[in-house]
This record gives sequence, structure tokens and C-alpha cells, in this order.
Amino acid sequence: MPRMYKIVIGHPLDETWKEWFESLTLKSQADNTTLLTGILEDSTALHTVLNKIRNLNMDLVSVSYMDVVEAPMKHISYLLSSLLAAVTLIQSAVGAFYPQIFRDPPMTAGNARGTDIVILFVALPILFISMSLTRRGSLRAQLTWAGALTYILYNAVIFAFATAFNQLFLFYVAAFSLAVWSLLALLTQVDVELIHDRFATNTPVRFFASYIVFISLIFFMSWMKQIIPAMFDSAPPAFLAGTIMLTSPVHVLDLGFLLPMGFFGGVWLWQKKSWGYLLAGLLMVMMTIETASIAVDQYFGHVHDPASSPDAVSLFIGLTVIGFAATILYVRFLNSETT
Repeated sequence: MPRMYKIVIGHPLDETWKEWFESLTLKSQADNTTLLTGILEDSTALHTVLNKIRNLNMDLVSVSYMDVVEAPMKHISYLLSSLLAAVTLIQSAVGAFYPQIFRDPPMTAGNARGTDIVILFVALPILFISMSLTRRGSLRAQLTWAGALTYILYNAVIFAFATAFNQLFLFYVAAFSLAVWSLLALLTQVDVELIHDRFATNTPVRFFASYIVFISLIFFMSWMKQIIPAMFDSAPPAFLAGTIMLTSPVHVLDLGFLLPMGFFGGVWLWQKKSWGYLLAGLLMVMMTIETASIAVDQYFGHVHDPASSPDAVSLFIGLTVIGFAATILYVRFLNSETT
């Protein structure tokens, strides 16, 4: 039976030793030991590794393992994400190519159309590709899958609560529900310890942690700048002008969930905690797609309502480029293959 092994050797080894241990990943520890991790097919493969360690006169500190099984939840995560992709494909295609379906003011209708375009041509292809590569054992793709699901979930909430009721309402509800359960099903299958172990020891975690916390603080201060003055003004808030919303779902989502996730994810990554590595990757993928989405939805908001300003487009294009570069750099430090 295949098993995921963690073998600790009482000697510090670098990557030049990798060829001695074939499919196992080497990671030097702070106590001058080396952790070998990977899947071995049977006891014969295990004894081959142990014999190499003995023949090299290295001390064997410990051996631990867990069985590798095809858990039902693993299949459910693929099923739910596939259903989500189908529902979101229909919803986004209709919104992108038939914007008359929106019953909102022109600017909001344009924003919704722009978001649908990004979902259709960016988020869904990323979701399909990452699911396929995850099935082949890619940890990088698994992080990307989680990030794409988070983006779709974020915008499913906005469609459900920020757009006027229309013929796509049940699609919005279905996308919201499927995105929640798809993400939960996927996260139950993520081996956060394995992801932690597969990151290179020279990963500049403090750089990436600072980047995530900095971006979170920028958005936090931007929303506070809008919200606090509006709380003490009897006039309707300026950020709701041109909409039919009573309050902003974006503020609720960001302040209640996304920005705290960014803060804790950054802090945990700084501390090199396992969940920090996962959340950092998830958030960087999600935020990169989201900043591209904002740039596009602001552009189409201006197209549908020339009175709305397109000034934010260039800013969010810049943030998308920075986010894309940071995400690519981050996952390059991850030894992706699980087998």
C-alpha cells in the first residue's frame, strides 16, 4: 500500500543528495537534521531508502507514515468544483454577452458585466487547469485551485447581494453555495504540513508575509477612509452613489473575512506556520484575479455610464502586474510534485 513517509536523518543534507533518494524531498531542519518526505509504494521501497541511509553511515532519527487513500471527499471536491464551473460558466456567459439582463443602474450593470468577463475568460480557465494539474499531483496547482475558488466565492456573494433581482438569481445562489462547499471540500484534502515541507528553506517568507499584510492594510485604510466619515454624515454615502445598494457587500466581505485572512495569513507565514504557507498562496492567487477583475469592471462601468470615472483602472492594472509577479515568484519556491 502506498504511504506518505516522513524520515528524519541525523545529518544536514542539501539538494545535491536528492539523486540518492529519488522521489523523496529533502529539507534541512534547524537542529541539523534532514527531513525526507514523499510517497513510497511498498515496504520494499522503504527498505531500499533505509538501506541507503545505513550504507551512507547516517543516523536514522525517526520514521513515520500515513496511508495514502482515495478519500471520498477528494472525489467530492472535484465534483463540486465541476458543478460550480458549469453554473458559473452559464451565469458569466449570459452576463458578459447579454448585459441587458441586469436591472441595475448603468454603472453597476457595467461593473457586473466586467466581473462576468473576468470570471469567464480568466477565473474559469484557471480553475479548470488547476483541477487537472492537481489530479496529476501538483501542489502549486492545488494552491491555485483554492485561490480561484476563493475568487469565485467572493464574487458570488457580491452578485447575490449587490445586484438587483434578475433571471440569474438562482444561478447566483447556486454559485454561492457550490463555491462555499467546493472550497471547504478542497481544504479538507490539503496536506498543509506537506506544503510547508515542500517549500524551499531559502523561501523569503518575510518578504511575502510583508507583501500580504501591506496589501491588506492598504485596503483596510481605503475602506476606513470611506466608511468613518459616512458614519457621521446624514447624507447618503458617496460610495453608494449610482447604485441601489443600502450598504456595500465589498466592505462587509473585506473587513469581515478577506482582510483578517490576509493579516493572519501574513503573520503565520512570517512565523513559518503551515497554514501561513497555504493562506499566502491562496490569497495571492485570489487577489491577483480580483485586482484584474476590478480593473475590468471599472472600465465597463465607465463604458455603460460615461459619468463614472475610469481613473482606478490603471491603478488596478498595476496591482495585477505586481500581484502576478509575486504569485509566480512565491510558487517557484514550492517543490510542486507530490509523487
